[in-house]
Amino acid sequence: MKMKFFRTILVGVVLVTCSAITSYAQVEETSINNSGSFYSLFGIGFPTDHNTSRELGMGIVGVSLGGIQSNSLQNPALWGSNAFTTISTGFNLSQFQTSNGTSENVNSLLEPGYFQATVPLLKEKLAFSASMYSVTRSNYRFVTFDSSATTQNNTVEFGTDIRGTGGINKLELGLGWKISKNLSIGYAPSLAFISQSSSKDVFFSEAGFGNNSINSKITGTAFGHRLGALFTMRKVLSSKDRISIGATANLPINIDANKETTATKFVDGRDQEIQLNDGESGEIRLPMEAKAGFTYYPSNFVNFSVEGLYEQWSDYNSDFTLTGNNADMQDRLKVGFGGEYHPYRTNSGAFLSNFRYSGGVSYDSGHLEIEGEKINTLWFSAGLGIISPRSSSTVDFGIRYGLRGTTNQDLIREKIWTFNISVNLSELMFIRRRFQ
Repeated sequence: MKMKFFRTILVGVVLVTCSAITSYAQVEETSINNSGSFYSLFGIGFPTDHNTSRELGMGIVGVSLGGIQSNSLQNPALWGSNAFTTISTGFNLSQFQTSNGTSENVNSLLEPGYFQATVPLLKEKLAFSASMYSVTRSNYRFVTFDSSATTQNNTVEFGTDIRGTGGINKLELGLGWKISKNLSIGYAPSLAFISQSSSKDVFFSEAGFGNNSINSKITGTAFGHRLGALFTMRKVLSSKDRISIGATANLPINIDANKETTATKFVDGRDQEIQLNDGESGEIRLPMEAKAGFTYYPSNFVNFSVEGLYEQWSDYNSDFTLTGNNADMQDRLKVGFGGEYHPYRTNSGAFLSNFRYSGGVSYDSGHLEIEGEKINTLWFSAGLGIISPRSSSTVDFGIRYGLRGTTNQDLIREKIWTFNISVNLSELMFIRRRFQ
C-alpha cells in the first residue's frame, strides 16, 4: 500500500514536470517576462545553487548533510557512503517581483537544476559519481523606450530590447572514498564550459530608420578540480548522537575563451548581417570557492546544520564584456542554518512516517557591488520530503522566499519565490520483491 502511494506521488511529479516544461516551451519565444534575476546580466552571470530540494529546504550548502535517503553534489566525500546506485535530478520554478521605486514588474523562470548518478564500486566504501550542473547563469530580458530629435526637428521614438542567456556549466566525474568509520575523502575533476549570449535590438517608430541589432557570444572550456572531506564522530554528548563536519574546495579555473560579435543592419531596403570581428581570444578567471559546516544529530529523527561558503570574486577577471560592466566584484560569503525532523520508521504503518520536514534561513552577501551598493540576499526556506517505505528513494519539495538588492541608485529590488523539486531514485526502486 505504501509502495503504491510513493509510486503514485512519483508519477504525479513526473507528469507535472513534463506539463510545466511543455507550457514553458510554448511561451519561451514570446513572453518578455520569461527571465530570471536582473542581476544575472553582470559579469558571467549570477552564481547558481545546484542543490537538492532537501538542502534548499534547510537553507544550507549541504557539505556535511549525509544519509542514504538523498544524493548530494555538494561534497565528494559523501559519495563513499552510498550502498546503492542512485540517480538524482531536479528543477526550479522561480518568480521575481521586481521594483525600482517607481515601477514594478513580475518575471518567471523554469529551469533545470542538476543531474547526478552515483554508482558504488565497493559498497559503503568507494563510489563513482557523474554529474552535470550549472555554476553561473545569465537569464534576463528587459525593454526600454526613449525618443530622440532628428535633423529635421522631428522626434523619433525607439525601443531597446536587451536580453541574455547562458553561463558556465560543469560536466564532472569523481570518486568518494570512506577511509574509516570516521573519515571520508573525495576528488572530482570536471570540464567547465562557458556559453553566454547577449543581444541588443533597437526598434524605431519610423520605418525609414530601420531596425538594428548586435549579437555577442562567448564560448570556452577549461578543466577544474574539487576536493572534499567529511569527519564523523559518534557519542559526542549522548549515547545516540553524532556530528558530521564537512569541507570542500574548488580550485580557481582559467577558461580560454573566444568572443564573436555580429550586427544586423537595415541596408538598401533589407536586413544584412555584418561580422564585426574575426573572433577575440581571451581568458576568464573563475575564482576559488570553499565550503564548510557541521551537522548535529541528537537522535535518529532530528538534525541541525550550520554551513557556509566563501567565493573569492575579487580575484575574478575577464578579458570580455557583454553587458553590466559598471559592477565591481567582491568576495562572497553565504551562511545558513536549518533543521530537519524525520519521524519515519522502516516498515512502519504510520502514514506520517513517510515524510520529513525541514526549515531554515540563510544570508548571502552576494558577489556584486554596484554604485556603492552591495547586492545581498536574505532567504527563508521550508521543505518536505516523501520517503519510499521500501527503498532509499525520495521525492523532495522545497519552497524559498528571498529579498535581494535595493532601489537605491536606481537599482532593482527583487522579491523572489522559488519552488524546487528533486527526485532521488535508488536501485531498490527497480527490484521486485519475492515476498509482499
